[in-house]
Amino acid sequence: MNLSLHRRLINCISIMLILTMLIGCASAADSTDTSSEAEQDIELIDPVGSALSFVTAQTRELSVVTTYQGVVCPDTYEYSYESDQPFGNFNALPGEPVSEGDTLFYAMVEGLDDSIEDIEDENAVLLQEYNDYVSDYLIDIGKAKKEEFEAASNYQNMLSSAPEEDSPYYAGWAKGAMPLESRVKQTRMAREKMEQAYRERSELFELEYQYNETRISRLVEEKEESGVKSSLDGVVVAANYVMAGDNVPIGTNIVAVGDPANMEIKSEYVGKSTVNKASDIYAIIDGERYEVVYENMEPEEYRRLKQKEDEVYTTFKLSDPEGKVSLGQYAVIVVVESVTPNALCVPKDAVSKDDNGQFVYLYKDGDSVYTPVTTGQSDNAFIQILSGLSEGDKVIYDVPYDIGNKSETLSKGSVCTEFDVDGYLSYPTAEWVVNPAKNGVCYLNELCVDRFEQITEGQTLAKIEVVADTIEIERIQRKIQRQNERIADLNEQKRTTYNKDELETLDRAIRDRNRTIESLNRQLEKIGKYSGVFELKAPYTGIVIDVSDIKAGSIINYKEKLLQIANDDSCYIIVEDKGGILSYGDNALVTCKDSNGNSYDAEGTVVSMNPFGLSKSMRIGYSLVKVSQEDMSAMTGSGGSDNSNGYWYRVRFTVTADARKMDNVILIPKRDVYKTGNDTYVIVKDESGSTRLVKFIAGGSDNANYWVAYGDIEEGMTICSE
Repeated sequence: MNLSLHRRLINCISIMLILTMLIGCASAADSTDTSSEAEQDIELIDPVGSALSFVTAQTRELSVVTTYQGVVCPDTYEYSYESDQPFGNFNALPGEPVSEGDTLFYAMVEGLDDSIEDIEDENAVLLQEYNDYVSDYLIDIGKAKKEEFEAASNYQNMLSSAPEEDSPYYAGWAKGAMPLESRVKQTRMAREKMEQAYRERSELFELEYQYNETRISRLVEEKEESGVKSSLDGVVVAANYVMAGDNVPIGTNIVAVGDPANMEIKSEYVGKSTVNKASDIYAIIDGERYEVVYENMEPEEYRRLKQKEDEVYTTFKLSDPEGKVSLGQYAVIVVVESVTPNALCVPKDAVSKDDNGQFVYLYKDGDSVYTPVTTGQSDNAFIQILSGLSEGDKVIYDVPYDIGNKSETLSKGSVCTEFDVDGYLSYPTAEWVVNPAKNGVCYLNELCVDRFEQITEGQTLAKIEVVADTIEIERIQRKIQRQNERIADLNEQKRTTYNKDELETLDRAIRDRNRTIESLNRQLEKIGKYSGVFELKAPYTGIVIDVSDIKAGSIINYKEKLLQIANDDSCYIIVEDKGGILSYGDNALVTCKDSNGNSYDAEGTVVSMNPFGLSKSMRIGYSLVKVSQEDMSAMTGSGGSDNSNGYWYRVRFTVTADARKMDNVILIPKRDVYKTGNDTYVIVKDESGSTRLVKFIAGGSDNANYWVAYGDIEEGMTICSE
């Protein structure tokens, strides 16, 4: 190979980027180019007797390792209603312990009553339509039976006068009898068809009616229980953002209860195939390794959840025999997908390829030697040499990074995500006071309280006047009258009927019409429930959070919101957290300023679970922080002038926290890390001063440091630094 070809190949190798390894310099002179200068203008002269950069072929571990963020969650159960209905109120709030059988939240009884009444009205319509059908059927079937009887009688009379078959009159008789016989068949078929239609209609009616009766029974049971109960001992770890009166669609979960005795890790999704191929899987929590067991998820279940939830998380069962792990702690799952130990490696960019295959330039006796090689596994920086080189061989390579002239000693520390967001007071128990009158024309006479006003149980909140709907009342009364008239007709028909089946049909029709009358009477009772002027009273002592802008004298609709109240015994600081940074159990500092600019700090605790452990319907994008009642009273100026004008409610709170915290981990300054692709490396210096590029897997980082989740990195090592 001629010298110019050598020069071109060496020039090509020199300008290729990337990483690693121990470098040496068989150099002369004072000419040391920086990497940027080399990229801009590189000219390699005749290798013989020149200064060439090289790396040494060394054994190292080649690995493919992936990390997944996670959080320690309790085994969690979420609770919802069994049907679409308005929300009532919370009985257990985030952070509060509950026992099996405790009521978590209540249904709105008025909403249940409305649902029951709607179904009863639906049944009333079914009954009325069915009664009308039965009345028509009784008339029609009577006519059909009469026609069938007459046809049969005529045919029997014809048969009684039939001549002998050998009579000359037989043919004429048969011709006359044929249409009579056909008429018998037609009338019988018409009657049977009508009876079959009646049976089918009756069966369908019974099915629909009984189904509605079952629905009513279930709602009555739910109303009697008046709440959804916990199925386990635990703690409330999440609550959906719903207010009293809000309609909650079926499938929307409202409260989550976690069992702290059964903790697990919820992480970013890890596929089953990845787990099956992995050589090792474990979790890191506060610098310690914990064994985990992957909870299998079939592909069909993943697709179902992906379609339903958008984000799918993986569950790992956690082994913590010493009980060191706490609910809400940040965890990182380490998946070692493949490991090739003791692989003889050189930088990937030191290997070139021509028509004969792969090759390197071996530095030998001050010269470059073309050397064919066979390669194996690789990562972003290094490639395994299967043949062609031996450990210690020097390979020509222009190193793309600077070793630096300083050094640092690696030590353990903490890494976290700093959370700093404005927050506001939140009352999960807040509820809207609404107009309860469903019928008639309703007028708002007066709203008797103001926004932020303190209220006492039994205090008048609003006055409403109801003008009855006389047209609707008269319409219902006419319906009742018609039903009574139908019943009288049916009773009269019974007196002239002796057929057992027909009597049973008449009795059932009378029974069903009586049901319709009962339903209509209930409608009259509802209309008369609210009449004239009535007052809405405060159900408890608390505070008025909001007041509608409806003017006195305005017409108001059924369930129109008038004012919002809350029990002020329990409130939270709510902060936006769409990234799911905070986790249950995180400590937070809550700061507020009063109207005079004075600042007040209080320690708080996050009492809402990370979205990793919740279903889509409960990932509301907000976190709740709880402070002590004493601190809350001090911050809100309870009893002072600020409280009287509502300043305390409008004030913004600042919430700061060290989230996703990982303690007791080896830290590597970001400035000392060399990156290529997704891989991270650091230059380690041994006691003799020799350096070596070492790969590590970062579990995470903050603004200044990476922390080591995997790799041949130990506390106390010396690394090169800029």
